[in-house]
Amino acid sequence: MPDQENKATQDSRGNIPNFFRAATRPIVTIIFAAVLAQVVVERLDAPDWFIALATACILWWFGDRTVQHIKEKK
Repeated sequence: MPDQENKATQDSRGNIPNFFRAATRPIVTIIFAAVLAQVVVERLDAPDWFIALATACILWWFGDRTVQHIKEKK
């Protein structure tokens, strides 16, 4: 019995970071995409570091999802 309780505790600890990761990615992606869209449309002057960070994050997450999707199909 204690082994089952310990395993349940470990599983719930693993779910909390996954929940925050799953909730944070779409929010951050929307913020980055909105700012990049304003930079392009309204010709705003955004710092180069921000544009690089936003582009890297969006491409990384898109690539990660694409790879996971391909792995699930196999």
